[in-house]
Amino acid sequence: MPTTPLRNLVYRASLPFLAPQVRGKYTHQAEGEAIHLDTYERFLCRYHVHGASLRITAGTRTASVLTSMNDGIHLARQGTYYRVASLTKMATALLTLHLVDQGAFSLDDPVSSLLGLDVPSLSGITVRHLLSHTSSLRDTPEVDRALLNSDPLEKVLLSPGIRSGDPGTFAYCNFGFGILGCVLEKMTGSVIRDLFQKELFAPLGMRASLDASVLHEEDIMPVTRILPYRPSHEVIKTALGKRPLDAPDPTRHFGHTAGAMYTDAFSIEKLMLCIRTGMCSCGSYLSDTLRAEMHRVHAVYGKRSPTLSYGLGLLFVQDPRLSPHRLLGHQGLAYGCVDGAFWEEETNRSMVFLNGGCSEGRVGMLTCSNRDLIAFALREMKAWPL
Repeated sequence: MPTTPLRNLVYRASLPFLAPQVRGKYTHQAEGEAIHLDTYERFLCRYHVHGASLRITAGTRTASVLTSMNDGIHLARQGTYYRVASLTKMATALLTLHLVDQGAFSLDDPVSSLLGLDVPSLSGITVRHLLSHTSSLRDTPEVDRALLNSDPLEKVLLSPGIRSGDPGTFAYCNFGFGILGCVLEKMTGSVIRDLFQKELFAPLGMRASLDASVLHEEDIMPVTRILPYRPSHEVIKTALGKRPLDAPDPTRHFGHTAGAMYTDAFSIEKLMLCIRTGMCSCGSYLSDTLRAEMHRVHAVYGKRSPTLSYGLGLLFVQDPRLSPHRLLGHQGLAYGCVDGAFWEEETNRSMVFLNGGCSEGRVGMLTCSNRDLIAFALREMKAWPL
């Protein structure tokens, strides 16, 4: 995975030669407004995409494309679930803020008090810090080991190097977002699977789950890492995902709310609409005050990605080469998928791209595929008749 500038350079240079070739292996099922499928297929080939779902929307006009591979594995159907990786963070943030609205806790409550854990690594960290990646917590190998071994959260928090400094400085951290799952279970008494279903997925009309164990494998798009490519190493459910979330366990459920949601493109579109408007089919879901807080810049990426900043569970892209307006949403990378979901401020044009494998090459911290997907979608929607 190209996590440093040098690795990214080597990765992008190797991609045309070492990634599996996909040209001529696609079948598309398109609905809605016409788009340039030949241009879209060139995009898919450029990034060696293995099965995908695309949905772009401008007002009442929509276009959807399901793309299957002829490998018999990466098949995109109407009911296919995708593991959407860090797009999960938008859902976790929205649910967390909804519960803040309901008075369950506040954004600036200390996480140590909410969890009842008196450990130095949580000192000074609030819910707001976790939502904005400014907690100073770090993703270390101990986090993954603890998840596999079902070790308690406290053991991870006491491990060396789990914290890099004082809260307030931006450092993207999946572990921090995972801890939000523990907070949600502790404060509500509900297991996160059921809490998300009752308080988020059902009100928004989403087909989604945080618990992969309840889904049939044939309904899930397998995920393939295209570089290094290992045939027959597709991931459908991880070891953690095969463990049912049947009962609350705030000491151990820190491996789901950062990136374990399974859903579809239409549901992600509903999620973004609620984040944008604060409304769902049942009426108001999020107050104007917290919606504005979610959309406000809380941290910047810095020199490596000057076009990127972060709110509460939202990634912001401000790049005049793509759009004169800010783009809000998120990207998600896990086990080879490179998903993206964004809407354009002012116009509210939106795009969702989910897949079973894609180039992980980046421009700064934004993936090349998401950059080009945004540009493609905005061009297509601009050509649609009013």
